[in-house]
Amino acid sequence: MSDHNNTEPPAYDDINTSAVVLTGAIAALVTLMTIYFVQGVAYRWQNSVLDQRNQAGPTSQPSYQQIQDQKALLAGGGGTKSIDDAMKAVVSKYGK
Repeated sequence: MSDHNNTEPPAYDDINTSAVVLTGAIAALVTLMTIYFVQGVAYRWQNSVLDQRNQAGPTSQPSYQQIQDQKALLAGGGGTKSIDDAMKAVVSKYGK
């Protein structure tokens, strides 16, 4: 004899919402922890590189060398005249 008077809905179609919410919360937490971990590792790596550069002094920075090269050019280094000498030469040649 079959049980036709059962008023409960079938459970095989239902989504287990508590399991879905728990899985979503755990996934969000793991994702957030991963982001914080990677960010912390990146900042620590960046700080260690900057500390090594600072221990070597300002002369180890590429911008320092570029500035020194430009100062040498302005001062007449590398077979060029300094700006002051070039201005005096132009004024003496073309000045009235």
